[in-house]
Amino acid sequence: MQPQPLSKSKSIEQRFNEYDGKRGTLLRNCEQYAAWTLPYLFPKEHNQPDNQEILNPPETIGARGVNHLANKVVTAMFRPQGPFFRLRLDAATRRKVKAAKGSNADKVFAQLESDFADLEKEAIEHLDMVEFRPIATLAAKYLIVTGNALMFHPPKGAPQVYSLRDYVIIRDLSGEVIELITRESKAFETFHPDVQQQIRSLRADKKEIAATDDITVYTQVILEDDGRYHAKQEAGGVALKLADAAWPRHLLPWIPLVWNRIRGANYGHGLVSEYAKAFHSINVLEDALLAIAGVVSDIKFLVNPASHLDVVELNNSPPGSYHPGKEGDVTQITLDKYNDLQFLQNQIDRYERRLGEVFMLNSAVTRDAERVTAEEIRRQAYELETSFGGMYSQQAMQWQVPTANILLYQIGFDSRLNGIEPQIITGMDSLSRQGEMENIHMWLADLALLEQLPEDVRARISIERYGEFTGAARQVNYKQIMKTEDELKADQARALEANGALAQQQAAAAVAQEAGKQAIKGE
Repeated sequence: MQPQPLSKSKSIEQRFNEYDGKRGTLLRNCEQYAAWTLPYLFPKEHNQPDNQEILNPPETIGARGVNHLANKVVTAMFRPQGPFFRLRLDAATRRKVKAAKGSNADKVFAQLESDFADLEKEAIEHLDMVEFRPIATLAAKYLIVTGNALMFHPPKGAPQVYSLRDYVIIRDLSGEVIELITRESKAFETFHPDVQQQIRSLRADKKEIAATDDITVYTQVILEDDGRYHAKQEAGGVALKLADAAWPRHLLPWIPLVWNRIRGANYGHGLVSEYAKAFHSINVLEDALLAIAGVVSDIKFLVNPASHLDVVELNNSPPGSYHPGKEGDVTQITLDKYNDLQFLQNQIDRYERRLGEVFMLNSAVTRDAERVTAEEIRRQAYELETSFGGMYSQQAMQWQVPTANILLYQIGFDSRLNGIEPQIITGMDSLSRQGEMENIHMWLADLALLEQLPEDVRARISIERYGEFTGAARQVNYKQIMKTEDELKADQARALEANGALAQQQAAAAVAQEAGKQAIKGE
């Protein structure tokens, strides 16, 4: 169901505040999640990063885990060594080309593949020029911590990312965005003089506005009945003109992202919220550990009141000096808190190991031993990767596909108008290929086991049947890599021919050598 048109008596700012007022608990939770991990991501409204320093929490696993996982996600989705998508014809267009070109269709497809490769390269070069990856990494951090982020691709310049504090969103039950409002600030002097005059005239207090004063700009995007998104913008109550005010669904420059979202919800929840108990426990344990450490480190001494020792003189005396007294006149207060400290540290380590697994920190899950094999580390890494398979699939649809469409449009190519669609080749698809290689490695290891069997046992086993059985168990299409009978016979024939040629060469060399010897004897 489409939202009702914005009432003329209600400004975009009022509509933003109306939606924003309904999510107070969500914002407070996000502030807490950020406080446990990266406080600068989502500070309290009165504690902005530009105004005062934000202290990091005492633990480091949160910050380290979020930074590591965010970089890992972005690297997996937007790999630096090549495009993250491939262009291909949709099924209907492919059938039309085959019907129109007939036997020449293969040549047409080959030329299209070459043209597609050039477009992919140009799009990725444009992506690198606008410094996309640092912004994408920041968006991934917002997703992990707060569960929500909004990417914006302007027609020119670098992309931007909005935190949950600066946008509100309304979705239908399927999750499609039907209304979106963003909030940002611009200096008063950056507006057109006519707009400046209108803003001044609308100020209720009639106070003079300085050139550097911030004016809040609201942008509203609504999905209309024509199937396109239409935008409005206002600043200080004044409507602003937009160069582009309508977009088709696949080219909307605002890309709302979520980490996990349940049906019917407007916003998602992040990875940190799923492990809030562990973060809270670490925070409490760290505070207790610091408190006990402070008490233990506060050294106190007891002096025997019956002693004639001058305490002031003792404190002011140089090292190695002599004083009247006896042993036991001064004693140190000892607190038996070592076991308490050790218990707290063990509990902290236990929670950090759990979070290390969640945030794919290999160092946190690799066993502490002198010999840790490379195979063990590789399997751990693969297991951690596959644990986020669902996240990769979701981000492919909500982040990678829209980004590919916008990139292509910005270089002057709208794929939807030509029967061409981007196919994502990173993320879950990359994990799928890695899983296939894992199965092949295990299948080859199964074949290698035959060499360990006794000769009489190995003679009773059919290698072909064994390979077929283990290949089916490992889900390996071994026929793609195994030679056929014809290929084996051809290889054997070539080997016999090569051996015959080698034998002829050796015989000719022997005859020449014998002839040389006879010639020497004749002389």
